[in-house]
Amino acid sequence: MTQSDLAAKGICVMGRSDFHTGIGTVSNAALELFSRVVPVGFYPARNRGAISTDTIHLPGGRVVPITREATNHAVYFFCDVLWNGADDLNYTALPHDGFKIAHMAYDSDEFPPEWVVILNERFDLALFTSRYLEEIAVRSGVRIPVGTLPVGLDIEGLLAEKYIAAHPRRVRFGSVAAFHERKRLDLLVESYIEAFGDRDDVELVIHSNLASGSTFERVQALTAKAPGARITLTYGNLSDAEKNDLLSSMDIYVSTSSGEGYSIGPREALALGKPLVLSGIPAHRDLGGVPGVFFVEPTSRVPARYPEIDNRVFGRQSDFSSSDFAQSMSEARIFTLSPDAKATAAQRKELASQFSLSALAAPYQSLIDRDARAVRPDAPWSTFVHFPDQIDSLVRPAGGRHGQRIGARKVVVQAHDGGFFSLFNAFLSHLVWGLRDSNVSMVIPDWDAGRLIERDGHPESYCYSRPEDGNMWLELFEPLYDLTPDEMNDADFIYANSVLPELRHNEAREPLLTYTNAFELYRAPWFRQFRSQYSRVLQEHVRLIPPLQSERDNFVNTTMGGRFVVAAHVKHPSHSVEQPGGSMAERYQYIDEVRQALTKRGIVESSDDWRVFVATDQDRVVKLFNEEFGDKVIRFDDVARVSVESDIAFDTLSKEERNQSGFQLQHVMAADTSNWSSRLAWEVWRDAEVMAQSDVLIHAVSNVATAVSYMGKNVEMVYCDPKV
Repeated sequence: MTQSDLAAKGICVMGRSDFHTGIGTVSNAALELFSRVVPVGFYPARNRGAISTDTIHLPGGRVVPITREATNHAVYFFCDVLWNGADDLNYTALPHDGFKIAHMAYDSDEFPPEWVVILNERFDLALFTSRYLEEIAVRSGVRIPVGTLPVGLDIEGLLAEKYIAAHPRRVRFGSVAAFHERKRLDLLVESYIEAFGDRDDVELVIHSNLASGSTFERVQALTAKAPGARITLTYGNLSDAEKNDLLSSMDIYVSTSSGEGYSIGPREALALGKPLVLSGIPAHRDLGGVPGVFFVEPTSRVPARYPEIDNRVFGRQSDFSSSDFAQSMSEARIFTLSPDAKATAAQRKELASQFSLSALAAPYQSLIDRDARAVRPDAPWSTFVHFPDQIDSLVRPAGGRHGQRIGARKVVVQAHDGGFFSLFNAFLSHLVWGLRDSNVSMVIPDWDAGRLIERDGHPESYCYSRPEDGNMWLELFEPLYDLTPDEMNDADFIYANSVLPELRHNEAREPLLTYTNAFELYRAPWFRQFRSQYSRVLQEHVRLIPPLQSERDNFVNTTMGGRFVVAAHVKHPSHSVEQPGGSMAERYQYIDEVRQALTKRGIVESSDDWRVFVATDQDRVVKLFNEEFGDKVIRFDDVARVSVESDIAFDTLSKEERNQSGFQLQHVMAADTSNWSSRLAWEVWRDAEVMAQSDVLIHAVSNVATAVSYMGKNVEMVYCDPKV
């Protein structure tokens, strides 16, 4: 599979269109999860003639196109039964070209030999719904790489439902299963009668989408022999809402199957927090390990006969004793009526969540984009996923790393003429939102001064690297994701299949992030949530290069020493143009705010229990803080600052003259190219790091204060109001 093939040809999912059936759920998961990130075509493996439209609606609302011919695709994801008997030739629709993945469930301990041949001759990768099937596949003779990918289930709504405790006057056992021989519903009825007889405080409900066959007749006969037992048999197609209501009405879910492929019903019940009584077959073992799940061990092994596959026998399944099930159902009832059932419901829900669409979206995506997890390492990932060691060589597109997904593009955030944190906040905002956008493969900063000058001419504010330095990001931070420095400096790589943001500062999504609008951001009721959201992304993706990290750590450890620290970010008065109303607090007000912070916490100013960190671009501010607080002041001295003489001259200017460009330190540094250096960026970032480690930050409206708010999400932000 080459990258050009993937981009040009796309993915074909081959499976069932009856999405509400068990096997149809496999197709639905593939179509739903793949279509979130790439264009997908659906090839109905059976009953193709019954679909006359060009599109098909998924249960979740997505619409995917129908592919009439399973040809000319880069990837084929086959999730129908591989072979279902002598007359079944559906697998022959699979072409010989492209990358071919089989996704399947199975319920015996030996594969049909025809399956083995089909897998070895026609597929590149076999994925099973449970890990134990990998061993069975290899033992049966499968030679291609094998792995495990659970089926993504649409159970987020069930997970969100509050657990409903059972009422002692009526405990309802229930099961949703077809009247198929291997479901052993006759055993369920026998076990229930043996455990509870005609008690009126217990009942059993069994639902199936059909009511025919010998199993149904046996279950009916057993029920008729115990007229006093509270047993209800229902059948017919249910909507999702009706099925969920039925599951919700059950207090304990029971499955007595002798063999299961994936067992969707128990997983849905577990998502509601329901206790389970399950046959101890391998397919059910993934649902164990939490309180309230009761396994019944097999008493013997029986031949696994498949009426669907020419009535042949392949391997063995399990048999169980009704008395053992009766005992476990009695124990489950006692547990369900105890306080432990409610106390442990969250554990059962957490286990069920591992089979949700949310937990499996990233693994499904990883099948077609092996680099996706490096970009989104914190995306939910089911603990039951297992890919073979060969997965990278099988899936990774030829010709290099980070091949772009179909329809997904890099977002390139270019350097612009502004201060360092104007650049950084813009990038991080696009990264925060890009990580949520399925059609964005990655967000990359192109902070190359040469390209900035080529686009916009000589900058007025940018002074943080020279054209020959390359991507300024690398002067401070390690490469993003798992990229290399060469990749982050390679314009061809950066801009391949890329887009530029429609709005430089992401104003459509973060209208309060920049300029004077940040004043409203600081006062917004959701400001704390904003800080936490941005902090998580910062911690996950932005890492200082080791020498700078060491410098930062040494300063924090040696100067703060566990004391209470007030930080004051005192901006030059020329920044008043960025403030609400065009005015900002004088430097003396910051002194007053520091003392108020101490008084508020009962800290004596003369004590050694505190420090004040001053971050400023003015020598006269440092002088003032030293005069007021003496040895309690901590600061960096190896920085560029505006001289006292320059500020005295600035004070003589009119308000209109002060608001003109050229007085801010970054303007002074930007005017002379020989001053440009990433050192200036480090000085700004270093100040912000220390402010983020402080207990209180006294600040004006600025990109720096905004950045500190998420760099240190717990620092108390105190706006220095010029009107006070």
